[in-house]
Amino acid sequence: MRRKIIVCLAFLACAALANASFAGNWEFLFNGENLDGWKVLGSPEWKVEEGVIQVEGTGDQMGWLVADGTYSDFILRARFKWTGGNSGIQVRSRLDGDKMVGYQCNLDPGRPFATGSLIEEHGRGLLQEAEIAAEDNFKEGEWNTYEISIIGDHLITRVNGDVMIDYRDKQGAKDGLIALQMDPKPGAAMEWTDIRILKIPEKQDWTPLFNGKNLDGWKPFGDAAWSVKDKAIYGKYTTLKYGWLLSEKEYKDFHLSLQFKVPKGNSGIQFRSWAVESEKMVHGFQADIDSNSDWINGHLYDQSTGRNSLVKPDFDTQKIIDWNGWNTYEITAIGPMVELFINGIKTVEFNDPTRTKAGIFAFQIHAGHEMETWWKDIQIIEF
Repeated sequence: MRRKIIVCLAFLACAALANASFAGNWEFLFNGENLDGWKVLGSPEWKVEEGVIQVEGTGDQMGWLVADGTYSDFILRARFKWTGGNSGIQVRSRLDGDKMVGYQCNLDPGRPFATGSLIEEHGRGLLQEAEIAAEDNFKEGEWNTYEISIIGDHLITRVNGDVMIDYRDKQGAKDGLIALQMDPKPGAAMEWTDIRILKIPEKQDWTPLFNGKNLDGWKPFGDAAWSVKDKAIYGKYTTLKYGWLLSEKEYKDFHLSLQFKVPKGNSGIQFRSWAVESEKMVHGFQADIDSNSDWINGHLYDQSTGRNSLVKPDFDTQKIIDWNGWNTYEITAIGPMVELFINGIKTVEFNDPTRTKAGIFAFQIHAGHEMETWWKDIQIIEF
């Protein structure tokens, strides 16, 4: 099953590259097939197998896989699997001879607060240590997600959805290279896949949509009970009819990121949507979730408009969700293009020039299900 999913992901990555010219949407820096668009430096050996970049330490010189071009303001996301050794991701960096100079977002589970920490390689050294120990966040030998958001002087790293550092630095470089690092020592090994970047042209920073304390900015609609528990929005069925929690504001072009937990039942995230009071129903796009389906998760649905399923994932999305824990959902809607991601994996994309107007967000409690939902770390960048 893992091989099937990787092949599907490689296909999706290639499809994304074909659309990379569409300004303002995600670009995959790794095509899932080879190292085109990258340059190898140092001793470690880099190769591609089954849609995954693999690297092992084989000598005495630090290794780098350097992406073509330079980048300024962006969100960078990648999935990684660690076997051993010290690694990291360079951003806004430069080469000085054989030295890499600039920001490094570290990756070293051997030191408790190193993974997710920020250093300036061949510069000021450690700038900020991670706020969460690797043992409380990191899954050794499994796939993990690394996110780097660097906009203006604001840099945030997240590992598996958790904020590791949130740092402002007026001294750092404004643009530069992106590179993956590998320790040259024997036994050091890493795997990387789903490496993608979203450029932020207007220097728009993250805005939280939930304050972690109360439901300010949101309003209940229909039949469900909504409250705040443990710094998360908690939604529970009441009458087995539809229930919603609506955002008070509307949003048009954006990248939305949040964490969710839906132990059982059918739910979803409405966007570019609208509420119809007479029906107690929300109409519009829905990023779907269903614990009992192998394809509904990450599927794009058009709620109550008559169009219903717009595009379905072509792999078993139930396998990429931790049904007992927290997961990350991302929705990018810029112009006519909509892209959905769960736990760093792209599930679908859809081009719809008929639905580009602003609309509300809403969390759903589906009719007919005894269920509960949890939502937290809800944040948005508007374009």
